[in-house]
Amino acid sequence: MSYVRPEEAQIISNNAANAALNRVIVIPLTSQVAKIYPGEALVTLNGEQRTVMADQVTTASKQRLRTKLGSLDQADITTV
Repeated sequence: MSYVRPEEAQIISNNAANAALNRVIVIPLTSQVAKIYPGEALVTLNGEQRTVMADQVTTASKQRLRTKLGSLDQADITTV
């Protein structure tokens, strides 16, 4: 079973929606990278591998956002 810290997620909603709404669309990330399942992708964030769990897309209130951990490079965005 993968453990997901709630503060680790990739925002995937567009900038217009992010500016207008009080919530964003996110995909959770996990540090469990031993096995990648269908609907998941392996990415690198701040030099560390993470699994993006695209099969668990959800929304989150902007109030829950704390700090920006980093950004995915274009290759990882394409992978997701």
